[in-house]
Amino acid sequence: MENGFKAMSQAADVGSGGKDNEDRGGSTAKRYDVDTDQFTDAAIEQVSELQQLLLDEIRARPMRALGWAVAAGVVLGFWAAK
Repeated sequence: MENGFKAMSQAADVGSGGKDNEDRGGSTAKRYDVDTDQFTDAAIEQVSELQQLLLDEIRARPMRALGWAVAAGVVLGFWAAK
């Protein structure tokens, strides 16, 4: 598995030709007729839907949301104390 990652890394270094990662990614996406703007728009829409879902859930059940927040704080607190 490690050899596979090395091979991919070397192939990426050889194929870069001095371009940065964004240029290479964009040209690869264009080569396969992938519209990255559509992916961006879809991701933004999904994040907005998730935010709205969370807000609706918190408004519907505030005590449950508070309980989850307390539980997460306790877990993170114990984890940070180690």
